[in-house]
Amino acid sequence: MIEIGIERNGKGYITAYKVLGHAQAPVKGGYDLVCNSVSVLSQAALIGLERQLCRSVNYKVDLEEGLLAVALKEEADELSEAILATMVYALKEVAEQYPQYVRIKDRGHRR
Repeated sequence: MIEIGIERNGKGYITAYKVLGHAQAPVKGGYDLVCNSVSVLSQAALIGLERQLCRSVNYKVDLEEGLLAVALKEEADELSEAILATMVYALKEVAEQYPQYVRIKDRGHRR
């Protein structure tokens, strides 16, 4: 099971997210489609924050545990929210399609 945690500030902006675990879904074509989808989406958001917005972030990766934890070092704003909210929308689609493999906890006030 992949557990995804989303943290928000008082304005509802996403300030951090954590992905933990492995889907262990049936392997198709040599890879786990669910795990791969979650990995790509969560890594793309980190890349967008760092490379497109030039934001400083703290992050931790542990491949064995299936961990990616990301936290903004700077104040969240509309630009960071655009990237992170898009990630959350896409992850929620994956979770809806594969509820037995992905669970999302979205904490805090939503915009």
